[in-house]
Amino acid sequence: MAQNRFQRTVRRFRERFAQRRLRARGWYDPAARSEAEGIIVGGCGRSGTTVFKEMLNRHPRIACGPETSMFGLPFDPKRISIYWNIPLEQLTALMDECGHLPGFAERFYGDFARREGKARWADKTPNNVRAVGRILTWFPRAKFIHMIRDGRDVVCSLRNHPKERIRGGRIVPVKTVNTIEFCCRRWVQDTSAGLAYANHPRCFELRYEHLIADPEGVLRRVCAFIGEDYDPAMLDPSRTKQDVPTGQVLNNPGASSAIVGRSIGRWRRDLTPDERAEFVDRAGELLVALGYVEDHGWVNQ
Repeated sequence: MAQNRFQRTVRRFRERFAQRRLRARGWYDPAARSEAEGIIVGGCGRSGTTVFKEMLNRHPRIACGPETSMFGLPFDPKRISIYWNIPLEQLTALMDECGHLPGFAERFYGDFARREGKARWADKTPNNVRAVGRILTWFPRAKFIHMIRDGRDVVCSLRNHPKERIRGGRIVPVKTVNTIEFCCRRWVQDTSAGLAYANHPRCFELRYEHLIADPEGVLRRVCAFIGEDYDPAMLDPSRTKQDVPTGQVLNNPGASSAIVGRSIGRWRRDLTPDERAEFVDRAGELLVALGYVEDHGWVNQ
């Protein structure tokens, strides 16, 4: 136990030192710009971002790979190396060439899109929602898509996720048990972060429930927003590539399957009366504000 605490302390120290070095070299320069027309997706975890990402990636002009946490968390090339199965030395060399994060992202994602034979790149990482302002500033031609899902269903899913983490340089299975308090707090904070930009002309709000109920109609609106033609391949699971990078569907291996609605309303089965009451105390008003309910009478349903 003591050894584990020591190892965590050393790891945090190294991470903080690495971030200080990145800031000192101007990696997060707020004046940096990229003219890339990227498509960036974010939202609270377990809100359907991976399902949507698979649809985007099937579009003949859009390449969307594994998560990077490039914008929403401190930049970590080791994490990207593992998720994407790319040598760390290759990433650090690209960092030296580019000099700042927006330039690195443009090169990194652009190279991926070209390898896939696609014209545009997209990035789906849930914690992108914590960096919407920076993303829109760094990429003045990019579009941001904010995924929102009923917080009650999100909480049910979040309390047992993630199911995989990086340990010793590898992606390994883990057993996660999060409290209702933690799950509610994350849903409120992440969703609120995205809602702050709801009226921005380069932001699009996408409800998971709407995507499941009318996938073609919603995808047509998404395509109009990003300036692309809708393609039926977006809804064809058989078009999903099998030879994908390591972390392509991390924590959600069923995301590439056909759309099903069984996860909508799971709170009715999964949340106990006490857990429903706690949700109301911690996140109930946001649920009302988003129009999922008119009041808190659902607790007794």
